[in-house]
Amino acid sequence: MLVLSVMSRMAGRFSRRPRFSTPFRLFLIFLAIYGLTAGVSLGRHSLASHFVYLADSFLHGQLALRHVPDPPYDLTLFDGRWYVSFPPLPALLMMPGVALWGLAFSDVAFSVVLGALNVALFYAALNRVGHLSRRSRLWLCVLLGLGTPLWYCAALGSVWYTAHVLAVTCLCLYVREALGENRPWAAGLWLGLGFLARAPVVLAFPLSWALAVTKQPDVWRRARFFVTFGLGAAPALLGQAAYNWARFGNPLEFGYRWMNSPETLVARQATWGQFSLHFLPENLYTMLLRPPMLSFSSNSWRVTPDPWGMGFLITCPVLFLAFRALWSARCKRLTWGLALSAALVSLPSLLYFNTGSLQFGYRFALDWLPLWIVLLALALVNLRHGGRRAFEYLVAWSVLMHLWGVLWIYPNFNGAPWHLQYIALV
Repeated sequence: MLVLSVMSRMAGRFSRRPRFSTPFRLFLIFLAIYGLTAGVSLGRHSLASHFVYLADSFLHGQLALRHVPDPPYDLTLFDGRWYVSFPPLPALLMMPGVALWGLAFSDVAFSVVLGALNVALFYAALNRVGHLSRRSRLWLCVLLGLGTPLWYCAALGSVWYTAHVLAVTCLCLYVREALGENRPWAAGLWLGLGFLARAPVVLAFPLSWALAVTKQPDVWRRARFFVTFGLGAAPALLGQAAYNWARFGNPLEFGYRWMNSPETLVARQATWGQFSLHFLPENLYTMLLRPPMLSFSSNSWRVTPDPWGMGFLITCPVLFLAFRALWSARCKRLTWGLALSAALVSLPSLLYFNTGSLQFGYRFALDWLPLWIVLLALALVNLRHGGRRAFEYLVAWSVLMHLWGVLWIYPNFNGAPWHLQYIALV
């Protein structure tokens, strides 16, 4: 609580200085936090710097990797060449850095800067939530930046985590646009770019659409809004389809089914497919309830995070307060637009054959957490003093839990060879 109070006061003092805005100060604060968390990793590659290698290939006019990391985990072997199956936006943004520094470019540093930018952008988005106090905005930024998997994802980089960090960037820009002018081409553009970071993000369209329906009572104007929204997202969607076609001969084929993954995950996918209702109970359990692991010996017992994930009830219980907004009489279209967007974005992950592998908490939630935290912001507007104190205590709990997560995952992620990590998991 002391650390959080100091951060709040620092941001308050900074905002009173006309030269620097609160978002910029938040960017600097979280840049320092994430940078210190990353430590010596700032100057080197992550465990899986696939996007750096992909950026290098793009610069040489190739879609397949020119240089293949050793070992080639979670890469796709197709027709004798190795590909990165994941959407390419992180690699596209890394191209200038790779052009300057080559394969020595650090995806960790890229992720750290992007993570700090996310907190600043989220504060700017929260500025467009009416009747929300500045104190609440700061606490909500602390929640996103330090009380969710964004903390360790930003500090660790890698092909998996960097994609989440960039998806949060696109979502923050989308939410800011939707809560502001809600220009259809801009909202569609940000969601389309989000798709190029994490594909489920594109399903967050109900937020912008619900607000458009409120402001555009005329049927033809609504139709024009929806068409323009689609045109804004179209370049990214068509670009990904063309990218898939050029690699695998199918615009809908990302290459995940040929991915070089642990045998246990490959067997799950071969039996039930990449997405199946079979995985829904396990994924819901992991997202909401899954506890840490307990181990006992003759004289002691030990609690360790479950590397397959842990539920929000333990890692971030403050998120459950957002349900309060759904029963409020205020801002109905906004609240249900946020809730429906979050639900749709979460659905592919809930049906996915993998809960997230090595992680603390539930990292797939980053695809929709900015939406849900805005919903939580709406719940705070009418919260009484006692409820606000409870909210702050729950945020502090979430920060402490993810501090535990950072201290646990950093040596496990960076300190052991990849195949040993997966043996430990599987």
